Amino acid sequence: MEYNCLIIEDQLQAQKVLQKHIANVPHLQLLGTFTNAIDAIEFLKSGNRTDILFLDINLPKLSGIELLKLSNLDTQVIITTAYSEYAVEGFELDVCDYLLKPISFERFFKAISKVVYANQTVSEKEGEKEFIFAKDGHDIIKIYLSDIRYVNSDSDFTSVKLVNKTYLLSYSLKFWQGVLPKGSFFRCHKSYIVNIEAIDKISGNLIYIGEDRIPVGRTSKELLLKKINLI
Repeated sequence: MEYNCLIIEDQLQAQKVLQKHIANVPHLQLLGTFTNAIDAIEFLKSGNRTDILFLDINLPKLSGIELLKLSNLDTQVIITTAYSEYAVEGFELDVCDYLLKPISFERFFKAISKVVYANQTVSEKEGEKEFIFAKDGHDIIKIYLSDIRYVNSDSDFTSVKLVNKTYLLSYSLKFWQGVLPKGSFFRCHKSYIVNIEAIDKISGNLIYIGEDRIPVGRTSKELLLKKINLI
């Protein structure tokens, strides 16, 4: 499934950043870029299906906040701005996420994941497995969530241990915590997130997944045992 995107942004540099980020994510299709909200509203009213709207706050003629208040938009809105003070008002208007400029690809991808990948499933022919896409160097890779054994933070990178391979990716552990389903994954340590279904044994302060031993703190262990209905 492709997701149609629209950018409403009056700063050329910010436009280029968003356009580049969109081009680097599979299944995102950029319909157009507008420098003011009025022209964008006309475009939206003309029947162009838009799934994701990247909306700047400080716009000429009509601000992004005013657009949200006046228009009944049937689309997911991601606010983009250089001013953090608009965050609360934006979320009160039910936006999907809030991106503070300059926008990194990692932060952009996390926002997109909320809309596209966090709950997305594949067709029955592919086993209905949930998956996400991640950037690996110059490549975009598909990772099936059920294949993830655990994720380990390693400085500025995270090691993603799958059934048959391991990826070293430039994402934070906080990023993975945001996109991995909380019902299936559990952060057992400041440096580890584990797939609960992959756990073979819990003994003392260690979680065993295959031959790997993963630390778990006392408080985290109690939370994990509650999660799997053992206490």
